[in-house]
Amino acid sequence: MESFSFLQELTKLSHTYYERQWMYATAGNLSARAGDSFWITASGKHKGELTDKDFVCVSVADGSLVSAGEGLKPSAETSIHQVVYSQIPDAGAALHVHTLDSNLLEFGIDKEEGFRDFPLPPIEIIKAFGIWDEKPNLKFPVFYNHTHVPTIASEIKRYIETKGRPQVPFLLIEGHGPTVWGKSVAEANKHLEAVHFLLQVMARRI
Repeated sequence: MESFSFLQELTKLSHTYYERQWMYATAGNLSARAGDSFWITASGKHKGELTDKDFVCVSVADGSLVSAGEGLKPSAETSIHQVVYSQIPDAGAALHVHTLDSNLLEFGIDKEEGFRDFPLPPIEIIKAFGIWDEKPNLKFPVFYNHTHVPTIASEIKRYIETKGRPQVPFLLIEGHGPTVWGKSVAEANKHLEAVHFLLQVMARRI
């Protein structure tokens, strides 16, 4: 495997998220882009024990496997990361976790509907996204949790093609968890921490 500093960053974050109870066992996946490909956590790897060898390289263009260590295969949610990188050109990292509050929130997305926008509370933490408007009127997309993950990826692509990129750098899969992105691993992590706080606020306002 090639040596990239972002693999060490992602590995460290994996351990941090496990300790925060955002990535229990093998749940969740982290990735970072390198030119026309991206590196993503391999399937079935325990996130509290992840190493920088537990990643595979995938094409941004079509999601095909570029390279992988022996016995490693891409995460089941690789197609979601591929859509993020292919549809949002400045995305340099994407992080997907399963937080408690993101699973407690219920939005009632219908399977045929596929997705719907929901309002975000206009609270201070939104400045973490680089949005400095006073009391911003923002929405974020929530997607139906299809068992077939590539169907979720197709719905995300359809959303962006029809509505444009989300107003904020994240989306939520109902009953599953958020996927966030940023220009770098550090920025994506900042966005994820803000998203976690927003979802906590939303869950407690119900």
